[in-house]
Amino acid sequence: MTATPSPAPPWRGPAPRRGDAVAALCCLVIAAGTLLAIPLLERAGGEPMGAPPAGSAAWWAVLLTLLSQAAALVLLRSLPRLAAVVVCALPLLLAVLAPGTAFGTTTVAVLWAAYVAGVRLRREHLAPVAGAMLALTVLATTVNTLGSEDAGTAQALLAGIGQGVIVIGVPLLLALIVVSRRQARTAHERELTALRREQDAQVAVAIAAERTAVARDLHDIAAHHMSGIAMLASALERQVDPAPEAAKESARDIRMQSTAVLRDLRRLVGLLRDEHAAPLADRSLASLAQLVDERRAAGAEIGLTVEPQGADPGADVGALAQLVGYRMVQESLANAAVHAPAADCEVRVDARSAQRVRIVVVNGRPARPGPQPGCTGGFGLIGMRERAELVGAGLEYGPTDAGGWSVTLDLPRDGVVPGQPQQREEPT
Repeated sequence: MTATPSPAPPWRGPAPRRGDAVAALCCLVIAAGTLLAIPLLERAGGEPMGAPPAGSAAWWAVLLTLLSQAAALVLLRSLPRLAAVVVCALPLLLAVLAPGTAFGTTTVAVLWAAYVAGVRLRREHLAPVAGAMLALTVLATTVNTLGSEDAGTAQALLAGIGQGVIVIGVPLLLALIVVSRRQARTAHERELTALRREQDAQVAVAIAAERTAVARDLHDIAAHHMSGIAMLASALERQVDPAPEAAKESARDIRMQSTAVLRDLRRLVGLLRDEHAAPLADRSLASLAQLVDERRAAGAEIGLTVEPQGADPGADVGALAQLVGYRMVQESLANAAVHAPAADCEVRVDARSAQRVRIVVVNGRPARPGPQPGCTGGFGLIGMRERAELVGAGLEYGPTDAGGWSVTLDLPRDGVVPGQPQQREEPT
């Protein structure tokens, strides 16, 4: 049976780390170096500074105080409140036993202890610890001033208050600024995480909306095919005996209709329906001119080119594929209006190939600044990619050399198997 370790008391923190020992060592080196440098400064300046001679009892008392402060600094992580108070209490003991100029070397450890306490302690624990540190520093400085200088009580107390404000107040203020910045950064990161999750949810909703819209259009396609199959089957029944050749033709038509509807059903099986979606007939390649005219009426500069001129761009293109082409043009023009305000747009429909119909939407450089990064959802390209995959079309998009944006969609014609290599028929 494994014994469960008891939790650490609330006044204890994590175990000391190497960084704590390094910080304590640095404070000790700075303070001890200052203690050793005082005699050199006296010789260079010619004026006595009141430092105890090296090797004397007072000198050893100062050095022992510095070593004790360094040991307490090592425990600032595991015993933050106790260690911070001990660091400030040791100078008071030194001021009572051996007051003098060397007392100032103890402020190095006090400065670091005040800063670390401000960073690591919670607000409810920091107030009493800071008050105790400030009181001990004021008292120690006052006692040292009274014992080493010819000063009155009021003057010594004033010096102690000034020392406490500088040695305790300034590091605590810096620590509070650091903590506030950390908290602000953490809150900002959490906000960004929440925004990313919200955006992911919006993407999922947008994808679901696009799928349900296509599912609604597929219902119309399936109804059209099935009604045609029913009429062909009725005719076939009457043609079997009197007109065998006509019956065979009707059977071939039924097979073609059945193959078409099964292909579309396999692509979109399982999608939910959206009762508010627009009819499919309103979103075909033949209605691209009407779409462009509507955008022009709203003030957009859009050109439309259909090759060959006067041809039906939707000939031999499935109804579902025409829907995909229409929605691609619609979304591309909407994106251009948002991301490239007042930019010229061009819609080109190339129906000269026997294998596919290519639709290209290109916009120029924006005439005025668009939205800032992160201000738009970016769901349009996701919907385009999904719709293109549903009908086996190829989709490419990206920036142009002129600083605009281009979207290209290759729609397969009926009889062209998506994904199967085809001989390219480039128009001459």
